[in-house]
Amino acid sequence: MKTLLAISLLIISAITNAQNNAPHYFESKPHKTNLLELYTSEGCSSCPPAEKWLARIPQQLMDKSAIIPLAFHVTYWDYIGWKDKFASQQYDQRQRKMVLQEGGRTVYTPQFFINSRTQRGIDRAISKLARSEKQPSSIMIKAAVTETDQKLNINLSLKQLLKGLDKVVRVNVATYENDIRSVIEAGENEGRVSHHQYVVRELKTALMSLEVAQGRQFEFTKKPNKWAGVVIYVESANQVVEALRIPL
Repeated sequence: MKTLLAISLLIISAITNAQNNAPHYFESKPHKTNLLELYTSEGCSSCPPAEKWLARIPQQLMDKSAIIPLAFHVTYWDYIGWKDKFASQQYDQRQRKMVLQEGGRTVYTPQFFINSRTQRGIDRAISKLARSEKQPSSIMIKAAVTETDQKLNINLSLKQLLKGLDKVVRVNVATYENDIRSVIEAGENEGRVSHHQYVVRELKTALMSLEVAQGRQFEFTKKPNKWAGVVIYVESANQVVEALRIPL
């Protein structure tokens, strides 16, 4: 009897694990989804209001304007005295690249981009998107997500829907975290408690051909922090053309 019970428990456990490890499928919407990027730093005294604004965007407005927000923390203010633990030189390089693409020379924080283009009046830009007629998507993102205790695996495929895209596009996959509380002990924000949302924790990128049917796998090793989700975005001609958010 005990042997039968043990076998039954093993079978139930195996079935449960198989169900938990089964892939979950996601795909982008038929209308274009826009990517909103904020470049920020815990060492910048001008950044807390921008981060507060980002955290307070109503879900209804995000839905109407079809935007997905992300906050990229940069390292170039670390020299002031406070090292931002969420910052990465990879994000510095992305910001500089987008500025150079527009003919600019200077990066700064806080700085907003929508679909890789600088936005100085971010409230007006979001309101304009919300009022505008939604555009059809030029590309479909399909993702199969498998999650275990240690790993997060994402298998991606793309399907071109409209002409005009590069033959080879860049795919970016970012994990992000919400509800972060950080006590700043030095620098311009010394003594403040910062609250962060949509903070990019890891970013992986790869090139994918649209001429050849292919998939691409991205693997992330889970960290002690709790990821809120994954954002996948595709770039063609140095501009974000589609984005997909996957909650975790």
